[in-house]
Amino acid sequence: MARLGGSEVQAWEGTAVFSVCRSLFLRSRLENWVKATRSAGAAPLLKELYGFEEEARLDDAMLLLQQGDDFIYVHQGTNSVHEYGKVFRGVLLSSIVGNMGLSFRRLYNAALADMRPRYIQFRTDFSARHVRWERVVLPLVSDEQQTTKFLLLYSEPLDDKLEILQAAFDKSSIGMVAATKMIGEDKALEDASILLVNNRARSMLGMDEDFVPVSTVRDLRAWIQNVKKWEQIDEPKTTLGKTIIGFRDKEKAKNITAVIEPIEHFVIFHFLD
Repeated sequence: MARLGGSEVQAWEGTAVFSVCRSLFLRSRLENWVKATRSAGAAPLLKELYGFEEEARLDDAMLLLQQGDDFIYVHQGTNSVHEYGKVFRGVLLSSIVGNMGLSFRRLYNAALADMRPRYIQFRTDFSARHVRWERVVLPLVSDEQQTTKFLLLYSEPLDDKLEILQAAFDKSSIGMVAATKMIGEDKALEDASILLVNNRARSMLGMDEDFVPVSTVRDLRAWIQNVKKWEQIDEPKTTLGKTIIGFRDKEKAKNITAVIEPIEHFVIFHFLD
């Protein structure tokens, strides 16, 4: 059963976890925990998962030690540090700035209260590249008397910001070409390198789907003039930092407006017909 534990956190428990967890890696970690539990007839010991079978996976793991109703990060693998862009080792969960800490603490304490794994989907600002994440929360104990309790966490990204932007870029109804400016005061816009041409722009410019025949803005201008034979119909206008140029596509008997917009060290060409 899914429960919303906060504005950014959603959690599942029990057999429902296997039906919603997307990552095969996370499922394998959960299955490993289940096997260890069945073998021992109780919650797995820390040394059984963290110390031995999981050793090769610790670069992807985080280990939390329960302290009262709070938790301290006693381990964070190198891959986790890289993905989140932040080191949590030695940090109390309650001290981390954000609106998810309380929800996580409630979920983690619940997992240790009933010694059942949890599966979580959440959003975070820590990662520069990824938007949403999924995580398995595996409860462990220090000994048979359950004197001390730990949580072994594994996380995988659900969404890649670059993929989202690429999809939006490609599906835009406006033709778009992105170029990056060359470094140096003597480098003109003509030298900017073409990075991306979306599907709509390819169609308008008559470019093949699998090959971009232009490398620089200079090449793009030459393609417009010599290959597409668009005629410039008025003088360029500049407004709010954007340059607007009108063209006439005689072959299709339509006018096309090109809006050239600088964004930091990039230049975006918008083609509208």
